[in-house]
Amino acid sequence: MDKPKIFVTQPLEESALKRLQAVMDVQIHPDASKSILKDDLINAVRTADYLFCRLGDIVDADVIAANPNLKLIITMATASANIDMDAATRHKIPVAGRRVPSSGFEPDSIIEETADMAWTLLMCVARRVIEGNELVRAGIFPGGQSPYMIGAKVCEKTLGILGLGKVGKAMARRAQGFNMKILYYDMQRFPEAESELGAEYTSFEELLKESDFVTLHPLYTPETHHLISTKELALMKSTAFLINTSRGPVVDQAALIEALRKKEIAGAALDVFEGEPHPALPEDFVAMKNVVLTPHFGSAVAEKREIMSNTVVDMILDFMSGRPLATVFNPEIYQEEVKS
Repeated sequence: MDKPKIFVTQPLEESALKRLQAVMDVQIHPDASKSILKDDLINAVRTADYLFCRLGDIVDADVIAANPNLKLIITMATASANIDMDAATRHKIPVAGRRVPSSGFEPDSIIEETADMAWTLLMCVARRVIEGNELVRAGIFPGGQSPYMIGAKVCEKTLGILGLGKVGKAMARRAQGFNMKILYYDMQRFPEAESELGAEYTSFEELLKESDFVTLHPLYTPETHHLISTKELALMKSTAFLINTSRGPVVDQAALIEALRKKEIAGAALDVFEGEPHPALPEDFVAMKNVVLTPHFGSAVAEKREIMSNTVVDMILDFMSGRPLATVFNPEIYQEEVKS
């Protein structure tokens, strides 16, 4: 009996791959440097029974129409972003994702890794680490007390956290170690976190005005689209830095570029961008020395990616065995079957 076919949009961690190969005919797009192009995905889906994609892969109506008999679309993401849910539901294709952990300490969680990345970006842009690395490689070594390149102090400064969820709290814990004043704004207050972390609740506007570093950790919703735009950037100190590891569209990228051009803020560090998975970044923005750019790899830690990919394989094997999936984004397809 032929094994069912699964298409994976990027190379898969070895332990997860071996488990899939034991029960399935696995086809993998070999290029991990960028998200798969639409035409390549359509061609691959035509002969697949299952589709395994990652955050950023766009599975639109055209992709789904290429094979409306797919048994399952499953993503390593914890949300259905970039998957056309209407098209999948219309064809009664279940769409599943990596389960959302109930606490930041479950093996499947990427809370600490994301906070590590945000803190790394903060330190890099403040202390001009990327510029320093480029200087040394170019043979320029100003010396230990040269005024040639001066960065910004981090310890004892003010950190403003927009969104005090799990990652926001993890950032506050890191800030404690640097003896920073911690401000936060969220749609709700967290008295226990205020007591534990020494965080002070303030208004959105005051946080922007008072912070030396503003780090973004809200959920991306229609309400948080372009949460940071021209008006908000104008409220920030000219010596302040913006750090974003949440989602690209939380920041109005054009407004940020303009604020940097005008020196309304001191710099920015971004791991996420508008237009992902194929962001179009202006050349002058890329060339700005006071901007640190990384390609959305907050969870790119070997041990964690191994766990994440195997979590998805667990779900695929459950589905093949008839067991219920942990996270289905369109459960209504099963309800309709029951009614009929």
